[in-house]
Amino acid sequence: MARTSGIPVGVDVRERLRAAQRAEAQAITSVQKALAAEAEASARLDEIILRHQAGLSKAAHAVHAAQATLVRTSGLERAAALLGVSSRVLRSAVKDSALDSRVQATSNNTPAATPAPTIAPTET
Repeated sequence: MARTSGIPVGVDVRERLRAAQRAEAQAITSVQKALAAEAEASARLDEIILRHQAGLSKAAHAVHAAQATLVRTSGLERAAALLGVSSRVLRSAVKDSALDSRVQATSNNTPAATPAPTIAPTET
């Protein structure tokens, strides 16, 4: 089988080469589709994780607030005995609850937009 300019001469050889190139192109397309599907699935998973983390965070804030309320009502040692936790845990909950309420208070107090000052025209 003689070659001229790097192209196979025989018809059957050229056909096998074209078939191999088609198979290769299809395999590359399959890999690209799989990579796109993987990226999409990963993005959906990240969204779900973030949504559930936000829910867990809200629940933790609610627990801290409830624990802090019990500490204010019954005192630290009594609340610890009632809940079966250490006073250190409740101290942390009270501190976290106070921080949560400060953050919430500052995030709700956004100043209103103030109008730009106007300059009265002067007579010359």
